[in-house]
Amino acid sequence: MREISRFKPLAVAVAAAFAAFACGGTTSTSTGGGAANKGTIVIGIDLPESGGEASNGVPTMNGVKFAVQQIKSVKGFKLDTVNFDDAVNGVHDPQKGAQNVNQMLANPDVLAMVGPFNSNVARAEIPITNAADLVQVSPANTNECLTADFSYCDPHPLALRPAGHPNNYFRVAATDNHQGPAVADYAYDVLHLKKVAVASDNETYGKGIADNFQKEFEKKAGGSSATVARQDFDMTSTSDFKPFLTSAKSKGAEGIYFGGTDSNKVCTARFQMKGIFDATVPYMGGDGIVTRKCVDDAADNAAGMYGSVAAVDPSKVPTAAGTISAFKKAFTSPSDYGSYTVPAYSATQSIVAALSSAIDTAGGKKPTRAQVRAAMSKVKNVKTPIGTIAFDKNGDVIPQIITVYQLKANVSAQEQADTPSCGTTAKTNCWVFAKSVTPK
Repeated sequence: MREISRFKPLAVAVAAAFAAFACGGTTSTSTGGGAANKGTIVIGIDLPESGGEASNGVPTMNGVKFAVQQIKSVKGFKLDTVNFDDAVNGVHDPQKGAQNVNQMLANPDVLAMVGPFNSNVARAEIPITNAADLVQVSPANTNECLTADFSYCDPHPLALRPAGHPNNYFRVAATDNHQGPAVADYAYDVLHLKKVAVASDNETYGKGIADNFQKEFEKKAGGSSATVARQDFDMTSTSDFKPFLTSAKSKGAEGIYFGGTDSNKVCTARFQMKGIFDATVPYMGGDGIVTRKCVDDAADNAAGMYGSVAAVDPSKVPTAAGTISAFKKAFTSPSDYGSYTVPAYSATQSIVAALSSAIDTAGGKKPTRAQVRAAMSKVKNVKTPIGTIAFDKNGDVIPQIITVYQLKANVSAQEQADTPSCGTTAKTNCWVFAKSVTPK
């Protein structure tokens, strides 16, 4: 009971702050305190926004900006955003992400940030944000070793926080030790696969999720012989996956799982399966493939792919309908909306909840970054379009939900309305909801 009592004031403040829009309303809302005349609080955004990464980063950024447009102010302080692109030559880059964070820190009005999108970028940024007490909320990072300590983690979470400061990193996405197994279970239980080949782009995210898929699939399918081939590619020098695919075919693979992102060409492997595998053979991956670019890269061999997203499908949350509708009226291009638009919106809501509490702690004045960080660690019961969320002691979202999608051709108008993304040219080739998984 004491824990409930401890967090009750913040929970009440959060509920009041978001009552007007958390359930999908479009009314502009302030968290109180009269006109926004005390100054400006800036939320930084670090995401990949250019080149092949734009299909991931831009829709996610739009979710943050839309939330700030709706909320407008918090207790007398105007809210604003500043965004940074962490892609270099069209590919997410950890060093660029670190540089972006240092630029944010140079602006005293930046009291929190949303991002990054990619786990290896987060690994470069967390030591910097932790030392500076800058709250960091990712809508899309999924590598479990960023927060939870497993024997196989390298580096371990504490090594990313060398300053020894309290945790400042949070995320609204589920983790790969749940996401990888969710697709493995789907492959075995629903698709009835018994043998698979597994590959990755050998990055923090891609290799990690592939490892988690493989462990779970082998547990379900009877041991290591269920994985007939495994390869972690150097994507800077690899564009031809046909030798791997041909070998997997010869060894009896009934499906392919490729951990990685569309910007690292993993969806071209699906296209290259044509002529090697029958078109009905499943191609699987994580949230790095549930994108418009992936559909385009797979071209006329796109149908039959399966991918997971480390969040609830907002189209299945009744109270999210108004928010999604309002977003699509404000951002009218199909490419404006993606798998992590609504999670980014929700991440922003959680930051505003912490800002509201921190302003109270500061006696109505602009809080310090440390005060915002302390308030963020106590955020509970934030009503968002992905549901009511909180964070555990490591900064991971509660609850964790995984959504499995299937890529279908010639989908209906209703399926197009609900999908996170369709193809650019083949506009009726879309990712369609298949199953929601709540990890045990």
